[in-house]
Amino acid sequence: MMTGDEKGFNRRMVLATGAMGAASLLTAGGPLSAAASAATGGKHLVFPKGFRWGASTAGHQVEGNNVNSDLWFMENIQPQTFTERSGDACDSYHRMEEDVALLKQLGLNAYRFSIEWSRIEPSRGHFSLAEIDHYRRFIDMLRKAGIDPVVTFYHVSAPRWFAEAGGWLNPESPELFANYCDKAARALSSGMAYACTINEPQVGLTYRTFASGGEYFKKQDEIQARAHAAAAKLTSSERFVTMNHPDIVGMTPQLIKAHEKAYAAIKAARSNLPTGVTLNLVDFEPGNEGSPYQALREKAYGEWLACAKRAGDFVGVQTYRQIQIPGPGAKLPAQPAMPYVDAGHMEEMIKQPTALRNMVEYVHEQTGKPIFVTENGLETEDDRRRAWYIPQVLTHLHEAIEKGVPVIGYMHWSLMDNFEWLAGFKMKFGLASVDHQSFKRTPKPSSAVLARIARANAI
Repeated sequence: MMTGDEKGFNRRMVLATGAMGAASLLTAGGPLSAAASAATGGKHLVFPKGFRWGASTAGHQVEGNNVNSDLWFMENIQPQTFTERSGDACDSYHRMEEDVALLKQLGLNAYRFSIEWSRIEPSRGHFSLAEIDHYRRFIDMLRKAGIDPVVTFYHVSAPRWFAEAGGWLNPESPELFANYCDKAARALSSGMAYACTINEPQVGLTYRTFASGGEYFKKQDEIQARAHAAAAKLTSSERFVTMNHPDIVGMTPQLIKAHEKAYAAIKAARSNLPTGVTLNLVDFEPGNEGSPYQALREKAYGEWLACAKRAGDFVGVQTYRQIQIPGPGAKLPAQPAMPYVDAGHMEEMIKQPTALRNMVEYVHEQTGKPIFVTENGLETEDDRRRAWYIPQVLTHLHEAIEKGVPVIGYMHWSLMDNFEWLAGFKMKFGLASVDHQSFKRTPKPSSAVLARIARANAI
């Protein structure tokens, strides 16, 4: 997943920036089932047999102390681009049992997480058998609990040595990544249910496609350029490149090749393992008649959707926002009102529950591939909004399924409040909160909404 800012950009754009007890709400009836009934108009919507219900996280955001990674290094230099350091994060590295227990409590049958490249290959060409065994134990633990492991091989953070070698601007980077994927897949793929190669490789491109993002990125790019130059000087590197580096355009050819080579490597290790790439997809919709929103979609997503079409068994769709694109004609209806949101608060109004359905349909239309919703959620400290949002977004997702779109499953971002990149721990996406002194996970009331739906496989 981006941190978002005061203007309401998606949390991954820069990234690269209760009174009720949850347990009692897991039973039938009550306000949560009423909310679901309101979302569906009283209908009983059943999802396909075998539908995967889950939650997502990323290693650097929850494991803690990812000290060999490029982002850990960037968190500790000046000029500072991170609000705070990841530190212990949620200590998931040492609390695998607690995370599996939380997934079980919520009735989820799938969990998307990342294996950390910087742990598995801490220096170039050196692979840690101990770290591979750590992830093998976690995969086995999930399997024994009846939870499908959905594994991301690269979720934003890379080894520090990789950044020192030029990161994704290095022409050798696709081969370096494929070599890591080969080693990891041969060791771990037997227990995986699904594999994701790269998380949101085009996130830095999405918001640069329309004019209003220009001024914002000009400022951010200047800060990131200075920080990356400082990192290069400190490491005596020609250049130090992370996914937050301003030159996302220059990185893209290598990232596309990296996905294709990683896909081939993973399939060579286990040919029947469904593998795909996950993409950040903002739902661009017309705000006026004559809006160029379709051309904007093509500009933002066309290259990567073509890549996913030729190299992938599914496409991971990750959608949080809906932005109306102006045009020369008459104004079209405004986005519908939502509870707990001021209609004049545009940063919140763009979090429309119809956005996911629209992008699921669009990506399937463009690629012909099955769709896996690998991320969707809501950053808010008002958990009532999340409790309302979940049945709403899933009702609309069901509409896409009824139209014939093959949807593998729905993964909510995130299992728990975690380290949200440049924004630190401020943003709250989790189905559970985390006490950063005791690391206790506490399910929020909204988690009971998803739990009821997951257990019933229906709304």
